Amino acid sequence: MKKFLLLSLLPFTAMAAPSLKGFEKTYQDWSLICDNTGTCNMAGYPEYYSEHPVSILFTRSAGEKASVTAQLALLPEDVGNKTAEIILNGQSLGTVPNISEDGNAKLSEKQTTELLTALKGNASIEVIFGEFKEKVSDKGAAAAMLKMDEFQQRLNTPSALIRQGKEKHAVLAPQAAPKIDAVSVKNRQTTELKPGEKQFDAVLALLRKSNRTNENSEHYCYDLHEDNISNKQITLYPLTKGKVLAETTCIGGAYQYTDYYAVLDEKLSKVEQVLANKYNYADYDKNTHILKVKGSFKARGLGDCWSGQEAVWNGKTFIRTEEHTSGSCKGFAGGAWGGLPTFVSEINVK
Repeated sequence: MKKFLLLSLLPFTAMAAPSLKGFEKTYQDWSLICDNTGTCNMAGYPEYYSEHPVSILFTRSAGEKASVTAQLALLPEDVGNKTAEIILNGQSLGTVPNISEDGNAKLSEKQTTELLTALKGNASIEVIFGEFKEKVSDKGAAAAMLKMDEFQQRLNTPSALIRQGKEKHAVLAPQAAPKIDAVSVKNRQTTELKPGEKQFDAVLALLRKSNRTNENSEHYCYDLHEDNISNKQITLYPLTKGKVLAETTCIGGAYQYTDYYAVLDEKLSKVEQVLANKYNYADYDKNTHILKVKGSFKARGLGDCWSGQEAVWNGKTFIRTEEHTSGSCKGFAGGAWGGLPTFVSEINVK
């Protein structure tokens, strides 16, 4: 009987496919960012730092018949007459009209196709906008395209970007974003605990104990264990089922910081969940009353490349709902393309 049961379960185990994992990779002057639904974004930039940077973004979702779309990004202050011209290998690909005030514009299907074709080899791409002219590097583009094809399982198929073939195996189908329940928190009144208060000392001791005590560990919070932090306080956010979220300083830096987040019981006597060191503020949604913790971090002081993530309270724990990156650090304040996702989800408010 035991052998029969084991064999009967094998087909179901084999059919359970692991969830798709998004990623970000950099290939010289090109960034490739793919998410858990199978959608990929590939962004190219100038080879060297420029005061007037440009970027071209190609986007493709999973699926055999999914097309590639492309956009151009300029600095908002460089938009000028809201048009630009693309020169490919010395030949004009025509203008890019209707550039928005934030510096973005869609490329035509013809411009998209010709750029992709040229980037398989050597491509000289110039963008002329007003009095400025800037090149988009081709270095790394072919490698990024190859990785995109591999991730979307297109290699050697007719829909591949760079290694096309006649194989008819199935390519990656669009994956459904996971559905995540979020529970409304009706009581939004927070509590501030300050140094010198008996309750502050007790909760701080709990938080310190819950943090890793090895200073070399990945999630060690230096400021949490220091007593001379002038602005240290603990904020308590009410949750559901008698739980509270505690927030205090984790690490302070020259231009950014992280906070320490932990879920406690209502008596403030026990830590029940410690969040990863990826967040720096909590946020109530005024419409749905759900509580999120969010992290937004820049890779350098200039603020031209960012990463971020979010998690939501589901009634029992905080669970990841989003991760994103802006791509390479290339002179665009906030990043050329805002947040390009590596993980997305659908939130169901209960």
